[in-house]
Amino acid sequence: MLERTLEDAPGSAPGTVRRIAGLLAAGALFGLLAWCAIELTRGDGRIAMVWIPNAVAVAFLLRIRVRNEAALLAALWTGNFAANLAAGDGIGTAATLAACNSFEIALAIMLSRKLIGPAPRMQHIGDLTRFVALAGILAPTISATLALLALGVIGEAGLAGWLKWAITDGLGMIIIAPALLILVDAWRGRHIPSRQLAYEWLGLTAVGTTATAAVFLQSDYPLLFLVPLVVLSHAFRLGSLGTAFSVLKVGVIATLCTWQGTGPIHLVDHPLDTQLMVLQLFLASAFISGLPVAAILHTQKETLAELETSEAQLTLLADNMSDAVLRYEMDGTCSYASASVEEVLGRPASSFLGIMANKLTHPDAEEDITLVQRRLLSGESENERLTYRRLLNGDDGEPVYIEANCALVRDPDSGTPLSIIVSCRDVTERELLERSLVRARRHAERAAVAKSQFLANMSHEIRTPMNGVLGFVELLLDSDLSPEQRRNAELVQESGKGMMLLLNDILDISKIEAGEMATSQETVGLRHLIAGYAMLHSETARRKGVLLIHSVDDSVPDAIVTDGLRLRQIMLNLLGNAVKFTEHGGIEITASRKEGCLAISVRDSGIGIEADRLEAIFDPFVQAEGSVARRYGGTGLGLSISRRLAELLGGTLAAESTPGSGSCFTVTLPLVEPVADGKAAGKTAAVHSPMEARPTILPGSRVLLAEDHDINRILATAMLERFELDVAIAEDGQQAVCKVMEAQAEGPPFQLVLMDVQMPECDGYTATQTIRSLGIASEILPIVALTANAFDDDIRAALDAGMQGHLAKPLVFAELEGVLAQWLPTCDTGTGTTGCPAPAVALVDPAMEQRWFERRREALESVDTALRSGMTEVEKLEPLARIVHKLAGTAGMFGEAELGERARTLEVALRDENAAVEERNRLAQELLAAA
Repeated sequence: MLERTLEDAPGSAPGTVRRIAGLLAAGALFGLLAWCAIELTRGDGRIAMVWIPNAVAVAFLLRIRVRNEAALLAALWTGNFAANLAAGDGIGTAATLAACNSFEIALAIMLSRKLIGPAPRMQHIGDLTRFVALAGILAPTISATLALLALGVIGEAGLAGWLKWAITDGLGMIIIAPALLILVDAWRGRHIPSRQLAYEWLGLTAVGTTATAAVFLQSDYPLLFLVPLVVLSHAFRLGSLGTAFSVLKVGVIATLCTWQGTGPIHLVDHPLDTQLMVLQLFLASAFISGLPVAAILHTQKETLAELETSEAQLTLLADNMSDAVLRYEMDGTCSYASASVEEVLGRPASSFLGIMANKLTHPDAEEDITLVQRRLLSGESENERLTYRRLLNGDDGEPVYIEANCALVRDPDSGTPLSIIVSCRDVTERELLERSLVRARRHAERAAVAKSQFLANMSHEIRTPMNGVLGFVELLLDSDLSPEQRRNAELVQESGKGMMLLLNDILDISKIEAGEMATSQETVGLRHLIAGYAMLHSETARRKGVLLIHSVDDSVPDAIVTDGLRLRQIMLNLLGNAVKFTEHGGIEITASRKEGCLAISVRDSGIGIEADRLEAIFDPFVQAEGSVARRYGGTGLGLSISRRLAELLGGTLAAESTPGSGSCFTVTLPLVEPVADGKAAGKTAAVHSPMEARPTILPGSRVLLAEDHDINRILATAMLERFELDVAIAEDGQQAVCKVMEAQAEGPPFQLVLMDVQMPECDGYTATQTIRSLGIASEILPIVALTANAFDDDIRAALDAGMQGHLAKPLVFAELEGVLAQWLPTCDTGTGTTGCPAPAVALVDPAMEQRWFERRREALESVDTALRSGMTEVEKLEPLARIVHKLAGTAGMFGEAELGERARTLEVALRDENAAVEERNRLAQELLAAA
């Protein structure tokens, strides 16, 4: 810090006395300097020819900050005023001249601090130049003008006085102030010089002093030109301090000799005051020629030191950093390589110098590196990054991968490309990890595809036999049974439905986890939906003695836009849980607005849940505690599915509970009202209401059943005939299209088609698209899909193909009746029964059993024939797989579960392209053995 502040404790007596003493001393010193300058150098006039007090004051204030500069300036004015009076000035003149000097000092200080800095450094050429201009020229010129105006001197005498004031004050500022500032800075930063520097100081001082004395102790020769050489020698060798010392030394010797009447100045035949002014000009020229040189050299020295320091730091960083740094010139050759190159790139740094970047590279990376180099050298790109294989493998013989960050360096002024800086690092571990991640992702994607295929196949394979089981159970329950037989049949039906519910939950959670569950937006009648599901569970709640009530706030609209299927699934899970876990008390369903959203709450007075288990119950296969599963049953999937479905709909599902007091589950969904007039809402509610009483289906309506599986045809036909419908059969898609077109042309036309989607030759989707393309619209002939796949994608695929609905296998009377009632002519009876009682159908009549044995024999003969041929004909594997698929789907219905399992395993092997022939033969032999 070049600036020092004089501070004292405010208000302390010693400090006050010290400040007053300092002010008096400063004023006295300033007055003494002023009186000496006036008396010794003014000659015949009033203005002194050598004026140094202002320069001394400016140097002092630029290096020592005092608390009250105004008081110091007042003290200096007082000293100057006293000196003027002592020199013979009147009071007015003395006061005016002192005030102008004080103003000059203040102006020089203010301009220097504002435009240069609080502590200008004379060692810097910029600070020196600005100081000379501001304090050495501008401030004296302004103070001289003010003095001239204040004294009222005009004419030639006034101009001469103005010029003399400006020059003498300016020369003092230019010579004395910078020299004092340099001396003060040197004193504050003093240190013991080296021996060489001390000898140099002594030698130059001796030579310079001798030369200066020789010049000014004689008056015969104009040898003033030798003095600047003395100053310049000091500037070059001793810097700014040597220059300031040399100028002061020359000034003292020259002034004393001139005053004593010797020296080259006396060759000027003029009065002493003129000679002194010439002397000052000479000293100023010597100072100005020496000090800038010293300042420039000092700046150059500092710059070189900074460059050396910076270069040393960069070298240290480059040599010790883990990354390798290389610089390539615009001709593509390497001009610099850091020491770390050998560790990173496996070769000495010197081996890269003068070599093109694409020369020492692995063949696998040469093309990429050449491309990057071309883009950078052509200016096409400013930055490039690439990962490539190093030419040399690692110590373990494994490949090493390098990441290179390349940047084009341009000239900051012209923008011309100069070079390319390359930073390289070993990223082998990251590269291997990324590659393993890519492989893992591919495996995961393949696993996800396999999982989806497995789920689809599982859905189909389980639902197909369950279709027969549950369908025949329903037929059996509608027949004349003894109480014990009916109870056993009802248990079979309940177990089958439980299995289907579990299958649906597993499929749903798998779909959600795979991100494959899509949602749709439709208009849903909210009040109708809540009322319907409350009614659906009301009988179960009533039998348990639980009161079930529901209410919808008036602020909630009658209809909202959301995925109705998913909302109904959430409601079924929440309400089913509430009824299951509530033994007494009540259950309340409420719907209300909550911060612009729809909040549906199901509150019960059941067993409750511990606080630390509230979040865990939303995890798959997790229940509140182990005893819950043993007492109430269930898989623990319902709440997990419900929360994820709520999130898919853009909402949340939260729970609050107190053990022993009950629970409250609240699903919050975006509240979007339909734009239409609400007709869609009514239709949706009517179609999906769980307890709506359906009208009676009028007998005699024509229905086409397209089903390739004969057992399923028999079962579906039996169900349809219960409604006294006219049923026609098509065994594949082509037959379905032909029968539809034939009936449309010759009459009577079909009123509904039940279309299986998986059939040989022509599947249900293709058949439906063909029918629609032939001009038979959905208003003329509705088509409903039959499939064992229960995914939403299958439902949407059916709708996209031109179908109007979807029925999942196994067929259920209630669902089948709902579809028939929606699309066939009806009459409203106001009840939920069909009103169409029909004769009971036997579970397995002799004709059906005979048909089964025929299909069984045909399938086994096909397997035996294929086994004898070695199963080597690929084109025959898919037809055989379809035959075995039908055998697997129906064997369990006739008590041959093992045979069905063997058939299912063989079907998988037949469809697997990678399965060995020996494996297929073995499975075929096991199937025949099981038969």
